[in-house]
Amino acid sequence: RYTNGVCMAHDGKSLFFAESWACRVHRYWLEGPKAGTAECVIRDMPGYPDNINRASDGNYWMAWLGMRTPSFDLSLRHPDMRKRMTRRLPQDEWLFPNINTGGVVKFNEKGGIVETLGDLSGNAHPMVTSMREHKGYLFVGGILNNRIGRYKIAGADPNWTSPASYWGGKP
Repeated sequence: RYTNGVCMAHDGKSLFFAESWACRVHRYWLEGPKAGTAECVIRDMPGYPDNINRASDGNYWMAWLGMRTPSFDLSLRHPDMRKRMTRRLPQDEWLFPNINTGGVVKFNEKGGIVETLGDLSGNAHPMVTSMREHKGYLFVGGILNNRIGRYKIAGADPNWTSPASYWGGKP
């Protein structure tokens, strides 16, 4: 398992984290009757979840770094096959086709998908690994990208910043 994208919930009583290669998002409870337990809130995603951040409307943004493919899913379940693939096949034939697409998913506290934004062509923003909402815009980037995307969010609070949401006050 590979845990990624840890994000404190808006109320501070739980946190969300992505299990990238298992294509799931979990919520871990820090307080209340469920304290110390984790529950899967999004399972069997069509892509690989990465970083998670708060959204100004009380929801959460999550980057997905690529779409699932049967060959890559199979390689994740069978380590010996993955080792053979790594040694014998060029990565662009089995690994890179699925990470040439990327996007962002907005989800709510219960894991319901609210909105999706994607670059299925892989031309503008492939392999999105990070995103951050700031003053009415969503900024997206990726560890292999040579650019940062900026998307105007309809109806978003133009004064909201994530540092103020996490730590209070003005950044």
